[in-house]
Amino acid sequence: MHDSNITRSSTDPRAEWTKTLFGGIAYAERTVDLTARLLAQVEKRDFVRNTYQDDTAYFLNGVAVWTIAPQQLSWMVEDFAGESLLNLTAPDTPANRTKTNSLSTGPEFTFRVDPANKPVIGARYGRYDIQGPGDNQRYAGYARWLHQLSEPEKLSLNYEVSRVNFTPPSLYPYFLRHDQFLGYETLSRPNSLIVEGGTTHIQRYGGEETKGRRARVAALHEFTSESAVRLVLSDQISDSWTDFIRGVPSATSPTTTTIPIEEAAAAPLAGSNVATGDVYRSQRGEVTYIAQSGRAGYTLRGYARRVDYVTTADQDYREAGGGLALTWDQTDAVHIYASANYLKRTFPSLDERDADRAGILGTTYKLTRSLAASVEFRFIERDSNVPLQSFVDRRVMLLLGYSTGPQYSAASRR
Repeated sequence: MHDSNITRSSTDPRAEWTKTLFGGIAYAERTVDLTARLLAQVEKRDFVRNTYQDDTAYFLNGVAVWTIAPQQLSWMVEDFAGESLLNLTAPDTPANRTKTNSLSTGPEFTFRVDPANKPVIGARYGRYDIQGPGDNQRYAGYARWLHQLSEPEKLSLNYEVSRVNFTPPSLYPYFLRHDQFLGYETLSRPNSLIVEGGTTHIQRYGGEETKGRRARVAALHEFTSESAVRLVLSDQISDSWTDFIRGVPSATSPTTTTIPIEEAAAAPLAGSNVATGDVYRSQRGEVTYIAQSGRAGYTLRGYARRVDYVTTADQDYREAGGGLALTWDQTDAVHIYASANYLKRTFPSLDERDADRAGILGTTYKLTRSLAASVEFRFIERDSNVPLQSFVDRRVMLLLGYSTGPQYSAASRR
């Protein structure tokens, strides 16, 4: 890969060649006792001109549900490992990224009162690990009452409590969190809907209280078998661990090109993924239109988000943007793709306004059933009202990938 300005600097742009070697595995299983999905990859990067230090990255996206006693007892494990930004106001460069990992695991017990009512209790151990300060551990429990209205419809009454402990030298205090909310969902075709409404209360040890809404709407409407629109709205108290682990797909969702409503509701917004132990209020909205016809398809997406931090209030930001992605399978061997994205982010307390534009054009050619070669051109630009923050980077990438099956695509996941 060649970058014309890998430092993304307006005053000292540096061209760089990067050699990357990576390997990974994808695994899926669905049996009576175990349902699991896993994608794992190791990636070693070598900067030829030594602009940055050579590094190795790890990517993991996995979920497993072990059914110990059918309809009574199960154990879940979720894990998402990757990279996050250190500073959202700075350009996205190798120096502005750090390794992060979100883990959640624990049992769930289900008690069937009658065919329509099921009490559920569960416990979770979680941790958020950052390469740097901000690590934390969390212990959580929850109780739910599920009422089946009909085969696709159900109501739920939910209570969740969690304690979060930070590892020194973190400056964030321990806190205890309580969530109470009502839920409704109907998962059927062509219309699906998930609605949640309630409150969140956070008590910091030796500090003040934080209260907020927990509101979420996720709707999916299929116009035809080849087109659909989905809407996601949310207003909630969140943190990096919660947003990061939402990248884990449902263990029971199918592996298809269309995204099930459960994943649409959980998918984090592009544009902001910051490593922090701070708690923040997140308000976001997203609408996506998906169309697939024969060998061609496109996705049109627009979103907006507002984030207000509890402790580091000077980092509060607003962002809005959209994008268009196109795919075309010219033949069974030739795949062409293109995308254009725009993101505008403002930091009110810093009086900073950044506008990011990115364009991608690429093609993949299958040399054999398992071996493929790709060429990709990428243009990245930032306009900022802060001196020396604007930049332009042009990237060319050549990739040779081998994969034994369709579950694993050979691509960088940084």
